[in-house]
Amino acid sequence: MRRTALALLLAPLTALSAQVAERILKPAAGDAPIVMGTTRGDRSGRLVIRNATIISGRGTPGTNRGMPPEGPVDIVIENGTIVNMIPMDAVNAAGYGRAFKRATGDRVIDATGMYVMPGLVEMHAHLPQDGREMGPKGSDYAYRLYLGHGVTVVRDAGSGAGLTQLTAQRRQGDANQIVAPRLILCQRWPLPLRAWDEGNTPDKARAQVRQFKELGADCVKISKSPGQYPDIMRAAADEGKKLGMFVMVDLKVSESDAVVVSTAGVRSIEHWYGIPDAALLGSQSFPADYNYWNELDRFRWAGSLWAEANKHPERISAVLDTMLKYDTNWDPTMSVYEGNRDLARHLTAPYRETLVHPSELAAGPDSSTHGAYHREWKTSDEINWRNNFAIWMHYVLEFHQRGGLLTAGSDEGSFGGIGLIRELELMQEAGIHPIDVVRVASTNAYEAIGLDKSKQMCGIRVGCAADLAVVNGNPIDNLKVLYGRGYGYYGTVPRAQLSKLGGVRWTIKDGVVFDAQALLREAEWYVQQEKVRMGGTRPALP
Repeated sequence: MRRTALALLLAPLTALSAQVAERILKPAAGDAPIVMGTTRGDRSGRLVIRNATIISGRGTPGTNRGMPPEGPVDIVIENGTIVNMIPMDAVNAAGYGRAFKRATGDRVIDATGMYVMPGLVEMHAHLPQDGREMGPKGSDYAYRLYLGHGVTVVRDAGSGAGLTQLTAQRRQGDANQIVAPRLILCQRWPLPLRAWDEGNTPDKARAQVRQFKELGADCVKISKSPGQYPDIMRAAADEGKKLGMFVMVDLKVSESDAVVVSTAGVRSIEHWYGIPDAALLGSQSFPADYNYWNELDRFRWAGSLWAEANKHPERISAVLDTMLKYDTNWDPTMSVYEGNRDLARHLTAPYRETLVHPSELAAGPDSSTHGAYHREWKTSDEINWRNNFAIWMHYVLEFHQRGGLLTAGSDEGSFGGIGLIRELELMQEAGIHPIDVVRVASTNAYEAIGLDKSKQMCGIRVGCAADLAVVNGNPIDNLKVLYGRGYGYYGTVPRAQLSKLGGVRWTIKDGVVFDAQALLREAEWYVQQEKVRMGGTRPALP
């Protein structure tokens, strides 16, 4: 009786499906770099993904328990929304009856042997301004690195690109006029960064937040004084709330700590500064000649902070209590600090050969450039940072297990997308199950930036927006399969075979399908051209 009823229910759908002339999507031919601008997003009236094993990114509300993979499933997408999901496993398929026909559409993706998960969210990006360090098409290159790794949403944490460029690209990307992920734009505070007479009173702070709103910002990124004076922080967060803008903070070493900003209504804490600081009994044990603005001092002694705070673990747990009470999002960005625990590994990662812009490769220690502080780096520094990571990860895991809103960001300005996949691996190293890592990097982030309500982004479920990544492999078994161009298999197979393995095969943003590996081949082409422009050897034409 149940099987008959199910067949009748599916009959109108299958009859309609049979009338649609379908086209099976195929990846771009070849393997060499291709000229940037070749690949476009493919929008269809009706898209079907067949034989997918899905990782929904969903779970029990109020907990961080995620749902395991299930499949095969046929996913039907219309007008950017998932409208049906049809189980095709042996048990369910046996009940459909002889008259059953597979759903079809004007575009079809054969996902046999592949996993489909929600589009990933880069929660801490620094997008490049065109015509500067990353060349004339720096943003086009960056967007391809993101979409090529299954990233459909990028939250810019205040960058050199500026709101004029980014608001225009946000509009063009939403209209599928350019290749770009969804953009969430946070204006950095203070503006300009080095002028502390702007926004230095609560009233000025409120006025500046209103200015950011008028310029097109979605949110405010508070980076350093005066924004991190507690009274200014509270005023900015309150004004942002009135305007529908959230506030994210990079606390560094400041008067505000995690307790101050959580109670002030700040939405997310970036990195980790401010969390162990709030647990200290006094000041950190800085040496007498310490200077915060000397970045070697700053990052060297940051490597001892978690260990000092962890002398009183109950106090750190109490800080987490406050963050949980006020629903403060924690976005740890572990990957950007990984060079501190193993500098040689960071500098010699194989993807730097083909996918990383030469400006990053040419960079070295420079006391005038933020983050270029490794003019000396000792064995003791790496040991301290390894210990720092271990304690940091312990509390990231505790926050997650207690139901905290944890998200994933890379803070990489030069190779976002790649950096985010590494962040997911570090989440697993911290003890988080890969099923939950996918949720952290997708539906948790949708909630943190409000896309669950404004764009109906809620993972893989009927009625949710179709932001998806079709992965050539099982990321629950091995997150390395998410690295593009096969770099997740580097060192285990001959180099000539790398690009055939792993990677995101298709990235789907709002129902628009992108050939992910083709986009990365375009990024490779751009890197080649930029090496020539910056004084390298002319590459062979593809």
